[in-house]
Amino acid sequence: MTTAPLVYDVVEGTQAGANITTAAGVTIQGFGSGQAITTGSNNTIFGYNSSNTLATGAGNTVVGANVSGPSAAAANVVILADGTGQARFDYGLTIAAVNTITGTLNVTGGLGVNTSTALAAGAATQFVAQFSTTAGFGIYYGSGAPSFAAAVNSLYIRSDGSSSSTRMYMCSVASGTWVAVTTAS
Repeated sequence: MTTAPLVYDVVEGTQAGANITTAAGVTIQGFGSGQAITTGSNNTIFGYNSSNTLATGAGNTVVGANVSGPSAAAANVVILADGTGQARFDYGLTIAAVNTITGTLNVTGGLGVNTSTALAAGAATQFVAQFSTTAGFGIYYGSGAPSFAAAVNSLYIRSDGSSSSTRMYMCSVASGTWVAVTTAS
């Protein structure tokens, strides 16, 4: 049964928030946005035809037209997208989990410092940032010399590097051949 949005919900736009039942503190602006929301409270959605899969998740903020996410039960996700629905910033999980930002930047491990995770050795390294849609192209870090496959020209920062030729590496062949980048001092 569909009911009208609650008094403390702000919903503007034809078909926006059409299925809200008990969701509270919802702000939706844009034609067709937030149509699946039923009980998900404290969601903020701005943009034409956005967030139509979100139903029970709470505390989400979505800005941009035609955004397909977040998922039905997602909580505390922030998505900034362009007019085509392409997420340019997507921050969604806790720092202990994997966070994915699609579009022009991909961050893994969270936006912040995670002091509870030990640095991986070179063969099982940790991914920091991806700067294009090329698979595996980005910046990595870990201890020891890298020995994993990555896209050509990816960078690896070595936490235990102590000389001018062991601090940073660049992938020269996608199969995992890395060369040291010589740094000053």
